[in-house]
Amino acid sequence: MSQTNVFLLPDLIAADNIINDSLCVVIDVLRATTTIVNALGNQAASITPVVTVEEARKVAAGTGSLLGGERDCKRLEGFDFGNSPAEYTQSRVANKEITLTTTNGTRALMACLGADQILIAAFANLTAVANAIAGHPKVNIVCAGTNGEITLEDALLAGALAAGRNSSRQNDQALLAIDLWQQCEQSADLNRSIFEKLLVSRGGKNLQQVGMVSDIKLCAKLDTHSILPKLSSPSKTIHL
Repeated sequence: MSQTNVFLLPDLIAADNIINDSLCVVIDVLRATTTIVNALGNQAASITPVVTVEEARKVAAGTGSLLGGERDCKRLEGFDFGNSPAEYTQSRVANKEITLTTTNGTRALMACLGADQILIAAFANLTAVANAIAGHPKVNIVCAGTNGEITLEDALLAGALAAGRNSSRQNDQALLAIDLWQQCEQSADLNRSIFEKLLVSRGGKNLQQVGMVSDIKLCAKLDTHSILPKLSSPSKTIHL
C-alpha cells in the first residue's frame, strides 16, 4: 500500500530517511509557493531558492538573475521583487532567471533535497499537483509554516492534496490536515471558503497588517495555472 505523510513543519520530519526515495511536495501558500507557481506560469525561465539574503545577492551577482524576496512581508532593499505573486507578471519575468529568498518557504524547499522528486504546490496549481502525486507509492507533503509555527493555510492545502490519496496509509498529521480540508470543502463557494480561512490565519493577519489583502485573495484562487514546478536537487533550481 502507498504512503502519504504530511509534515506541518520541516522540523517535524523525524529522520532524513523519510524523505529519501519519496516524492516531496512543498507548500508555503502565503506566499512563496504561490509566487513560484505564478512566476513560472508567466514564463520565468527558472527560480533559484536560497535561504539567506546574503546568499541571494551573491547568486544573483554571479548569474545576472533578477532578485526576489522578503523579510517580515516586506521587499528587501535593492531587490527587483518582493514576495507578492502579483509582482511576477509576464512582462517582467518572461524568459528571466530569478533568485528568491523568503522567510519560510525557501527553508522548507532545502529540507527536501534528499527526495527523488520535489514539486511545488499552491492552491494556484492544486489539481495539477494532485494528479501528479495520485499514483506515487510514497509522498511526503512538507509545509513551511511561519517562524517555526504551524500555519492554517499550509495545513489546508496539505489536506486537499492528502485527501486525493485516500487509499494510502496516512500519518496523523495527514489525517488532521484532511479533516481541516473536508470542513472547508463542504462550502457552497469553495474559493470563498479558502479565502476566509486564509484571512484568519496568522500569515493572513500578517499580510492584512501591511495592506496586502489582495495577495491573500490571489493565493486563495484555485487552479489559475496547470503547471508542475520542480526543484532539481543537483542544481537547486526550480523549473517546469
